[in-house]
Amino acid sequence: MSNSISADIVRVAKLMYEKEMVNALEGNVSVKDGDKIYITPTSVCKGYLEEDMITVIDMNGDVIEGTYKPTSELKLHLACYKLRPDITSVVHSHSPYSTAYAIANKPITTKAYPEMIIAFDQIPVIAYGTPSTDEVYAELYKVIDKTDVFLISRHGIVSVGKNLHDAFFKIEAAESIAKTLTIAKILGGEAPLSESQIDTLYEMRKKNFGRDKM
Repeated sequence: MSNSISADIVRVAKLMYEKEMVNALEGNVSVKDGDKIYITPTSVCKGYLEEDMITVIDMNGDVIEGTYKPTSELKLHLACYKLRPDITSVVHSHSPYSTAYAIANKPITTKAYPEMIIAFDQIPVIAYGTPSTDEVYAELYKVIDKTDVFLISRHGIVSVGKNLHDAFFKIEAAESIAKTLTIAKILGGEAPLSESQIDTLYEMRKKNFGRDKM
């Protein structure tokens, strides 16, 4: 087993726990290396993970290395990799503010937060599916080619990336944005930008990330 990949997963998982993006029972992280997927185990607090707890599965979800049972959300991870062959990492958390949007079945969107518009445009929400079943990713195909971060209704948030840190930074940024927008609502709501200002931000989004509006 690659110690460097396992070590990186443990490091990020512990960061998620320390930043309160997951509680003791939640969240999962994976990294794809060729035809192997290194993934966090089920029922282990992310703050107490050790390298030898990381399980390696193949693209069918069968365990090929390790003694721990992989996360119950492995089907979600496999679906992401199969639909987006350009990615090598998936991070799923129940970050409180992002998950609040998911529970409310509302996308994270704004007309007043420039960085949010440039980086994400919006963070969509796909339909609820029973956790750990095929239902949980049934609508994944609707958004996965348009965004690297999405909500699962009444469940949580998922990000994909070109590497583990890319995926983690996106999900961390999304949580910060969700928190800020929630506070703005408490203060009376957004002060929206003009349409021309928003159009300029979309031009920046296209230039920086090669993506149009969702």
